[in-house]
Formats: sequence, structure tokens, C-alpha cells
Amino acid sequence: MLKQSLNRWWLFGSVALILLLAFFTREVLTAHSFVYSIDIWFENLLLSIRTPFLLIIFSWITFFGSTFVALILAGLVSVAILFFKINKSYLLGLAVMFIGAIASDYLIKIIIGRARPGGLIPSIAESSFSFPSGHSVMAMALYGFIALILCELYPKKTKMLVTIAIIVILVIGFSRLYLGVHFSSDVIAGYILGGLWLLTGIAIKNRFQSDNRFSNYAIR
Repeated sequence: MLKQSLNRWWLFGSVALILLLAFFTREVLTAHSFVYSIDIWFENLLLSIRTPFLLIIFSWITFFGSTFVALILAGLVSVAILFFKINKSYLLGLAVMFIGAIASDYLIKIIIGRARPGGLIPSIAESSFSFPSGHSVMAMALYGFIALILCELYPKKTKMLVTIAIIVILVIGFSRLYLGVHFSSDVIAGYILGGLWLLTGIAIKNRFQSDNRFSNYAIR
């Protein structure tokens, strides 16, 4: 009964995220849309509060959402899962989530082909397209999945771990806006796409967690 309920929630959440992503994609492809006007308004707002000190701070923060750091973190988490004999279904969920997030982000960038913001002078150079924000995708998917693992290992610290994860995810996304390399809709779409792959990784983990091929490694 619980499994069926979880499956329904997963399906509902996935469909909702897909519809939201479709909405933002349509808005981005529509000239002078409501979302685009919000993008420009927020871009101008950030321009008014930019300071050299905060540019340095957010340049460091944004690094933690990069593909380079994500690869290192995913590798370290994978090694930890094997070394500490944690159920290997987490490893499968992590792999599918990670590969799917990176691949889909790349494909959507190419298909949509949205240029980077032009009004707010970027403080760092980016050569790829703008929509969606890859840093936001990876922040939501990877840090969300890491938080899931830690919450199930240390259930008494769930509130603290979830709070930390939310802060990290939001700050990484905001750093892309503050640095002038993304529109607000890029970041939101990145969160949506990352959330979709996070749900996928969780679903795969749940599906194989009780499988004998994976259950030799049990959660402590």
C-alpha cells in the first residue's frame, strides 16, 4: 500500500515537473512573454546591487555547481557507497540521475539555443547556451540525492540535512543570476529539470533497494 502511494506521488510529481518545464520552454521561445519581462526586471534589479566583493564570493559559490565539481562529488559518493557497504541501489540511482541530468541539460541547451543575458555584463565567461542553467540542474539533482542518502543514513538529522541542502541549492542558483550569466527563468527551469532527474534517481533506488543483487549492502 505504501509502495503504491509512493508510486502515485512520484508519477504526480514527475508529470507536474514536465508540465512546468514545458511551460517555461514555451515562454522562453515566445518573444516578449511574461516570463521574459520578469527575467529583464530581475536582471536590472541585480545590476543595481552588484558589488566587487559579492562578485568574488558568488564566483566561488558557483564553482560548486560546475560539472567539474559535480564529477568529483559523484565519484566520491560512489566510492563511499562501496567502501561503507551502503545498499548499492543508491549507486544505480546516482548514476542514472547524474548521466540523465548532464545529457538532458546539454540537449535542451542545443535545441533551444537561448543566448546568455546581454544587459547585465557577466563577470565570468560562458560559451554554452543559457537555457536551462546547468549549475541549477546539477545543484538540485546531485545535492538533492546526496541529501537523500544522508537523511536515510542519519534520520535524526533529517531537518538539518534538508535545510543545508536547500540553502546550497538556492545559493548556487542565485550565484548564476548575480554573476550575470543566466536569466531567472534559466535557473528555475534548471531546478525543474534537476528535480525531475532527482525523482528518477530516487525511484530507481526504491525499485532496486530490496533486490537481492543490491541488498548484500545494507543501510546501517
